[in-house]
Amino acid sequence: MKNSNIKIGFAVLIIVTLFGGCKPNASTEEELLAVSSLPQDAFQSCPLTSSQFNSWFVSGTATENGPVNPPTSVGLVHNDNCDFYQWSAQMFLWLTSSSPNAGTVMESPTFYTVSPKDASGKRTLIPHVKGQLMRAVSNVTKDGLIDSEEGQATDDVLMAKDGSLIYYISMVNDVYAQFLTGVAAGKLSGATFPTTQAELAQIVAYAQANGVALNDANTLTMELKTSWVDASTLADASDYITINAIIPTYTKTATTWTPLKEKQATLALIGVHIVGSTAGHPEMVWATFEHKKNAPNASYTYLDVNKNVKTVPADTGDDWLLNSNAADTTYNKSYMTYDAKNNSIVSRAGDSIRPSNTVRTKPWGVATDTIPNAEDASVAASNSEIISLNASLQKMLVGNDIRKNYIFIGATWTANGAAPNGESYAPSNSTPGVAIGTSQLANSTMETYAQNGTIYNQYGSCFACHNGGNSLAPGDLSHVFSDIQPLTLSTVKNQVKKE
Repeated sequence: MKNSNIKIGFAVLIIVTLFGGCKPNASTEEELLAVSSLPQDAFQSCPLTSSQFNSWFVSGTATENGPVNPPTSVGLVHNDNCDFYQWSAQMFLWLTSSSPNAGTVMESPTFYTVSPKDASGKRTLIPHVKGQLMRAVSNVTKDGLIDSEEGQATDDVLMAKDGSLIYYISMVNDVYAQFLTGVAAGKLSGATFPTTQAELAQIVAYAQANGVALNDANTLTMELKTSWVDASTLADASDYITINAIIPTYTKTATTWTPLKEKQATLALIGVHIVGSTAGHPEMVWATFEHKKNAPNASYTYLDVNKNVKTVPADTGDDWLLNSNAADTTYNKSYMTYDAKNNSIVSRAGDSIRPSNTVRTKPWGVATDTIPNAEDASVAASNSEIISLNASLQKMLVGNDIRKNYIFIGATWTANGAAPNGESYAPSNSTPGVAIGTSQLANSTMETYAQNGTIYNQYGSCFACHNGGNSLAPGDLSHVFSDIQPLTLSTVKNQVKKE
C-alpha cells in the first residue's frame, strides 16, 4: 500500500496519559502499579476476562503486538454499557494491529482515505494501495482543499506545545464505500446505515457483482477520524504508532501561515475516533481513543473496590504534547483559526500564532455534576467502567505492546438506536434520541475547543453535530457521506491491480 512504520514493541512505556501503562520487564505487580497513574483499585464494573481477551487475538492467545480480530458488529449483543465499551476496545486493537505489507489495518486496502472537499464541494475515496502515501491535513492545504471536519470540530487549528501542527486523516472502510456506491447507483437502500445480516448480505452481493471481495465485512460500515503529529518533533517516537505520509509546509509570519508546498514526513498517531454501525444501532456507536501523553486530565471521581467514591486530583506537570504547564488556569483557548477566504492559518485578533494549553475537562466523557445514562447511578460509577476496562487492557496486553500507550476515553450511542436529537442524557432529559453511554464525550485532539467545560452541557455529545434533526439518514449522521463521490469501476480495478 504505502510506506509505513508501526513502531512495535520498543522503548520504555511510561505512564498512560492520564493513567496507566506499565514498565517493560516489571517483575512484580507492585512495580507495575508504581509507574501507573491509573487508579488500580477501581471497582471492576466492566470485567474483561483473560479468556475473552485471548479470543480477540488471531492466534487465540494474547501476544506482544499480536494481530487482533475485528469485533462482529452485525451480531453484537448489547446488554449493557460494557458491551459497547469492549466492542470499542477490540476495534481499536484491530485497527492498530500490523497488517501484511500495509503497516496497520487502518492503512490496509480494507480502508479508503476520504479526501477534503474539492472546489465543487465533493470528496473522493482514495484507495489504500502499496507504495502510495496518505495525505494529512491541518485544516488548510496548498490547494485549498479544506474542511474543518477533517480536523477540529470548529475552524480552529491545533498546535502542539513545541509549535508543531496537528494533522488529520479521515477514512471509511470498504463496506461503507460499497454501501455508498450502491446507494448512489440505486441498487441499495440508503435509508439508514446497515445493521442486519440481510442488509450486509446485499452489500456483499453488490460488491461481488463488481468484482470486489469485502474484507472483514461483519464490521459493517465504519468511519475513522485520526489525528497525528510530526514524529520528528517528539522526544521518543517509539512510544507511538507511526506512518509515512504527505503533509503541507508553510510560509510563516507571527500572524499568518500560508501553504507553500508538500513534504513526506513520519507521523505519530495521537487520537482516533471510531464510528461504526452495529446490530440495532443505525445511529452508530461513537468511540474515541488518545495517546497517553496528549493532555492532562481535570479532576474526576471513581468508585473503588468497596464502591466508595474517590477523587483523583487534576494532573500536573509540563510533560504533555498539548500542554506546557498543567497548572495554567487559562486553558483550551484557541489562538488561531483557518481563514477560508485567503486559505491560510491566521492568529486571532491581538494575538500571534502559538500553542494553547489543552486540558481534558471531562476525562472519561462524563460531566462532574450529573450521570451520563440511566444505567449508572453516579458519575463515579460511569468513570469506573472506563477506568476498570483500561486497567484490564493495560495488564493483559503483553510486554511492550505499543498499544499500551493509548487509552480508551469512552463511547456514546442512543437507547435502542433511536434517531439522535443532538442532546445528552440527564435525569431531567431522558427523551428518546438523547446520547447515552459516556454522553459528554470529546477527544482533546479533535474537540479541543468544544469540550464545554467540566459540567453538563445539553449539547455536549458527538450527536450535537451529527444528528440532522432526529434523523437516521446516513447523510444526516455523517458529515462526509453526502459529499463523497461513489466508487468507479476503474478505481476498483486499479486498486485490485496494484494490490
